[in-house]
Amino acid sequence: MKIAKSLLLILVLLTFTGCSSQASRDYADDKAAAEAAAMAAPDLYTLEDISAHNSKDDCWFAVHSRVYDVTAFMGKHPGGETILEGCGMDATKLFETRPMGSGTPHSDGAREGIENYYIGELK
Repeated sequence: MKIAKSLLLILVLLTFTGCSSQASRDYADDKAAAEAAAMAAPDLYTLEDISAHNSKDDCWFAVHSRVYDVTAFMGKHPGGETILEGCGMDATKLFETRPMGSGTPHSDGAREGIENYYIGELK
């Protein structure tokens, strides 16, 4: 009788462990599929969509047809509040010429860093 109970307990534990690991694998598969779908079909925004986000507390802009929500970056921008000049618009020219600053294009580091704020593509 003790052996039968022990075997039953082992079977129950193996069953639940298997279900738990399967659920974890399913979740990981779902997450990977969602990430792949997001990369395959980015959100699309119009300039009208972007224009609604034109303040220090809500700043989006487009650069080279890519849309960024840089609201969280506002207080960290090395050029201070000059970033506000691009809020709510296609800021490609500003990004490439920095007319309020050095007059030169942004650095490779800035180009890499802006990708942290990418939210979609310009229609």
